[in-house]
Amino acid sequence: MQVSRERFEDLVRDAISSLPEKFLSKMGNVSIIIADRPTPEQMQENNLGPHDTLYGLYEGVPFTERGSYVPPLPDVITIFQEPIERSSRTDVELDDQVRSTVIHEIAHYFGFSDPELEKMGLG
Repeated sequence: MQVSRERFEDLVRDAISSLPEKFLSKMGNVSIIIADRPTPEQMQENNLGPHDTLYGLYEGVPFTERGSYVPPLPDVITIFQEPIERSSRTDVELDDQVRSTVIHEIAHYFGFSDPELEKMGLG
């Protein structure tokens, strides 16, 4: 299911704004961007092949590993529109996938690993 970039941005914004304030208040050094699809380099750096799917990507220093040090550049969460659209047949599926992807990547920012997220049902 394809939607306009504006509609997709609205879904991402809605997912972010639905997070509790205690998390949002700690995300001052995080940029959340939307890209059409992951680059070949992003796929390779994450040990993914051409038939794997990447919905989102967190790049940075997890909040839990910082101590008093704050990196000079913002951490980046990228949400990939095309893979999410391809996996969604309805508006509800699209909204659910965007929301779960945003939450998953923000959880990485807060230091959760993929195995931990799998155990919590966010994998």
